Amino acid sequence: MDPQVVVPVEIREMTRVETEKGNINVIHEITFGDLIVSTSIIALLIFLVLSRVIGGRPN
Repeated sequence: MDPQVVVPVEIREMTRVETEKGNINVIHEITFGDLIVSTSIIALLIFLVLSRVIGGRPN
């Protein structure tokens, strides 16, 4: 039985790992949603650090 290709992926975006039991294909992808979430988290961390540094401690 031949494996079916569900999503066509270029070879440069896929890592193949050969093991004793078979091959493992790892597809490297990032979606627009992943980019938005990671950018939002980084921005939130930067603003938290800046507010601590600039604002100091509340009385």
